[in-house]
Amino acid sequence: MNSVIATEYFNYQAALNDIREEGQFDFAAIALPEDSSHSAVIKWKYASGNINNRYQLIVLRPGKGLAGLVIRTGSRMVIYDVDTALSPNDKLGYPIVLSEALTSMVAIPLWNNNRVYGALLLGQRNGRPLPEGSEDFRINDKLGSFRDEFNA
Repeated sequence: MNSVIATEYFNYQAALNDIREEGQFDFAAIALPEDSSHSAVIKWKYASGNINNRYQLIVLRPGKGLAGLVIRTGSRMVIYDVDTALSPNDKLGYPIVLSEALTSMVAIPLWNNNRVYGALLLGQRNGRPLPEGSEDFRINDKLGSFRDEFNA
């Protein structure tokens, strides 16, 4: 499955809006590689609750930034307090955190056919804590063919 093709058949924007509202998050976004190669740059393709459109300008190399790290490792990343978990220098490596003023977040790998194709980011602003159960948030059938676990 090519991530470009996947987006043509499913309304990811509507699904993302629903996930953000139902989960009571301030912000939600999906990052996908530009193409199916392992060296493809990663971009934030969809966002809900965004405060500006700067997320569209973020281009990450594979394995870099929040999305790149989650895609490379295939593991969730939870940050309960950005200011405690990340130094000012570390924050520069996570441009989505800066552009959307996120203070807590969970990033979830998006699996399909036993491969990670993207990342889902759910975040809060203004020091609001993550909603209860966010660490174990499941996308189930909410994002088309994507799952949040290997072989799920």
